Amino acid sequence: MNGPVKKIDQAEYQKRLDRITEIFAGMVSHADTVSQTRCPYRDRHDHCTAEFRCRNQRPTDDVLTCGHDGAFDYRSAWDTNPDAYRRAKTKVAKIKTAAARRRAESGRTEDD
Repeated sequence: MNGPVKKIDQAEYQKRLDRITEIFAGMVSHADTVSQTRCPYRDRHDHCTAEFRCRNQRPTDDVLTCGHDGAFDYRSAWDTNPDAYRRAKTKVAKIKTAAARRRAESGRTEDD
């Protein structure tokens, strides 16, 4: 056996938790600030990691470099509005139903 289990000093334990929280709070705060203006596809070496064509991509040697200058804000892409999403889904469903009805009335198929 390893002997008796040491008792945990609650004050020391809390001190360590507080220090870890302080470290992570700073990291989160910095990430939040950077995420508001930095291209989400730009890595730490300024390479573009997007798997699609982006107007900010700049070819250099064998890699694409991100030419994003921080002038635009990506937050709106992450913000969600459930009501707007629901309205859009309803509108798309109505358009699809109307298109299917028109095709059926004209005798066409979806592939026509």
